[in-house]
Amino acid sequence: MRFFSKIIRNRYILVIDIFFSVVAVLGSYVIRLELIDMFPTYIESALWMLGISILIKPLIYYFFGIYRRVWQYASIRELVLILAAVTTASLIVSGTMLGLFYGKVITAFPRSVLIIDWLLSMVFAGGSRFIFRVAAESSSTAASAASSGSKRKKRVLVIGAG
Repeated sequence: MRFFSKIIRNRYILVIDIFFSVVAVLGSYVIRLELIDMFPTYIESALWMLGISILIKPLIYYFFGIYRRVWQYASIRELVLILAAVTTASLIVSGTMLGLFYGKVITAFPRSVLIIDWLLSMVFAGGSRFIFRVAAESSSTAASAASSGSKRKKRVLVIGAG
């Protein structure tokens, strides 16, 4: 049963990663440009980057083994793994986007969105995983406090103990 719940939870993390990939790409364009400036000039490059990010980021995260982890026990080692996975995915997305731009497939592309996307992806990927750690710690502390409180109040009568 525990293995099954781990698989389901990691599938939810995959869906969360895809959602945050969309948010990171669109957020990087909105932060770099104003929303009004984005639509006429940069919407083509934003859509290309969105599609590439949705394909590449979850695949790279999978190859780094991020979906095989139990995130309630996450530590500094997992943080380094997230840093490496997000950086690798962002480098591949950046190389692809720059290739499309210099290959004249897309006409306008603000290169600073690549750095902003990397930063947002780092925050979203790391934050969404370490929420599991915080939730596990807070629930275990609450459970231990509740169980220790109930043990103190329970009265026991021992009969026949000599």
